[in-house]
Amino acid sequence: MRRKFLTALLAVPALIGIPAAYAVPEIDAPAPALAGELFSGETFDLASMRGKVVLVNFYSSYCKFCAYEIGLLESIYEEHRSEGLEVIAVGVDSLEDRERVQRTLALYHLPGTMAASLTRNGFGRRYPTPTAFVVDRGGILRLKITGAKTPRHYREAILPLLRSG
Repeated sequence: MRRKFLTALLAVPALIGIPAAYAVPEIDAPAPALAGELFSGETFDLASMRGKVVLVNFYSSYCKFCAYEIGLLESIYEEHRSEGLEVIAVGVDSLEDRERVQRTLALYHLPGTMAASLTRNGFGRRYPTPTAFVVDRGGILRLKITGAKTPRHYREAILPLLRSG
C-alpha cells in the first residue's frame, strides 16, 4: 500500500503540469535552458552559445570548497577561453547576498549571475555546492560533477571537448 502511494505521489508533478524546467538535467541530452543577465549587465542564453564549450558552475559564496574552486575556474577560463571555453558561475545564495557573490566573481574575473534572478533555468535552482555542468559545442550536456574538483578533473572534462571541434 505504501509503495503504491509513493508511486502515485511521484506522478503528481507531471499530472498537475509542473514544468519540465524542474526536471533533472540528463547527460548526453540537449542542455536545459539557461538564460538571464550577468552581473556585467550583459544578457546570456546558453542556447545561443553553441559552438563553445560551456561550464556552468553552481556555487555558494559561503562554501569553502567553492572558494577553492573559483580560483581553478579562473585559471582554466583564462587559459582556454581563446579555444572556445565559456564559464557561467551561478550563485545559489539568497538575493540578499547578491553583492557578496558579485564581488567574489569580479575578483576572479568570472561571468556570473544569481540563480534566483535567471529568466530561464532548466537546471534547477539548488545543488550541493559546488556542482558543475559541462556542455559541448553542440549544446549537449556531457557531464555533471558534484563536489570540489581538482585541476585534473576540469582538464579531463573540458580539454577533449575543446579539441573535438
